[in-house]
Amino acid sequence: MNYNHPKRQKTAGLIRYSCGILFMLFSFSYLFFLQGDVLAEAQFVFSKGVTTYNLFVGAITITLILQVVQWVVAMLSRLPSVCHALSYIPSVMLLAFLANIDEETIAEFSFGAWVWITPVVLVAYVLLAIAVHSLKENFTDDDDLKSQIYPNFIILFLLILVLGFVPQSSDVYHYEVKVERLILDGDYEEASRVGERSLASSARLTQLRMYALSQQGLLAERIFEYPQYDGARGLLDVSDTLPIYRFSSQNICRHLGALPGKSVKSSDRFYHLLLNGVQKEDTVVVLANEHTVDYYLCSLLLEKKLKEWQRELPRYYNLSDSIPNAYDALPKSYREALLLIGQPEEALNGKIVMGADTLAQLKDAEMIAQFRDYQAMKAELKDPSERINRTHREFGKTYWWYYDFSHLATGEIEKKL
Repeated sequence: MNYNHPKRQKTAGLIRYSCGILFMLFSFSYLFFLQGDVLAEAQFVFSKGVTTYNLFVGAITITLILQVVQWVVAMLSRLPSVCHALSYIPSVMLLAFLANIDEETIAEFSFGAWVWITPVVLVAYVLLAIAVHSLKENFTDDDDLKSQIYPNFIILFLLILVLGFVPQSSDVYHYEVKVERLILDGDYEEASRVGERSLASSARLTQLRMYALSQQGLLAERIFEYPQYDGARGLLDVSDTLPIYRFSSQNICRHLGALPGKSVKSSDRFYHLLLNGVQKEDTVVVLANEHTVDYYLCSLLLEKKLKEWQRELPRYYNLSDSIPNAYDALPKSYREALLLIGQPEEALNGKIVMGADTLAQLKDAEMIAQFRDYQAMKAELKDPSERINRTHREFGKTYWWYYDFSHLATGEIEKKL
C-alpha cells in the first residue's frame, strides 16, 4: 500500500484534521458547559483548597491532553484511513471517566468501576487494532475523500453516543456546583436562576439559592418561588460542616453576622443568639444584621409557626399606624402569610382582622384576587391528588400553597433528588 502517494496523503491528512477538529470541539464544549463545575469541585477537594480550577483553561488543557493521547495511539496502531476514528477510543474512554465523576466519587476519592473498565477497554482496543490490521486488505485507502471520511464521522458519532450512556451525576448536583461557582464569583442574580424551572432540589441547593436571594435583598420576597422540601433546614443547617464544599454553611453564618460556637447545635439557637445578643463582660453584643431578621422570620414560615411569626414580625418591621402602607411594604411572603392568620372571610377582601382588631387593609388588588381564586379552587376540587397538583400549577409559588400542601405533595411535585 503506497502511503506516499501525494493525493492519498492529502486525503489521509484531511481525515485526521477533520476528525481532530470535531473531537476537540465536542470535548471542549462538553468539559466547559456540562462538566466544568463538577471538575472544579473535584479539584478543590482533591487539592484541599490549595488550587482552583478555571473552566475555560481547564477545558482547553484537558482537550489538548486527550488529543495528544489520540495522536500517540494513532501512531502506534497505524490504522487505515477509513477507520482512523477508532484511534479516539482511549480518549473517549478518558472523557467518559471525567463525565462519571459525581459527589460520591469526590467525597471518597474512589475510581469505582473504572478500576476494571479501563484495562478491559484498552485490551479490547488492542484486539480490535490487531483484527483491523489482519483484515487491512479489505480496506481500500483510495483517493476518494467521501468514501474515506464518512465512515470516520460515523465512528466518531457512535463513540460520542456511547459517552452519552455513561452514568453521570444528577441534575441537582450539577445545579449545586454551578450555583456555588456563581456565588463565589459574586453573580448572585444568575445563581438564583440556575435550575429555576426544575422541581428537583436538595437541602444544599436550597441553602445556596436562599443565600443568593438574601444577597440581593430578596429572600422574603421570593423564597416560595423555589421548591421548599426541607423546611428551615433548607435555609441554614449549622451542623452541616462537611469540608468538601467551596461554599459551606459557615459562609452563610458569616453572612448573618457571626460563626456559631461548638455548643450551637441548631439554627434556631443560632438565630436566637444573633438577634438577642451575647453577653460580653458587662454588655450585651447584638450580632444580627438585616439578613438575619429575614432568615429567622422565613424559618418560622417554613416551619409553619404562624402564631410565633406573627408575634415576632412587629419586633423587626415597623408596622405602626403612623407609617403609611406599612403592611403593603412588607415582602411578598409576609403579606401572603398575613392573609392566613386573620379571619378567613375578611382575608378574602384583603382585610387582616385579629379578634376584634383590624390590623390593616392590604391594597395589593392582584394578590387579594389571587388569594380568592386559590381558596375557590381549593374548595372546588374534591379529589386530594387533583387538588394538590392543580393548585400547585396555579399557586405553587405562594406561601398559601406551601402552608396547606407541602407536606402532602406527590406526583407532579414529588420531591426529586
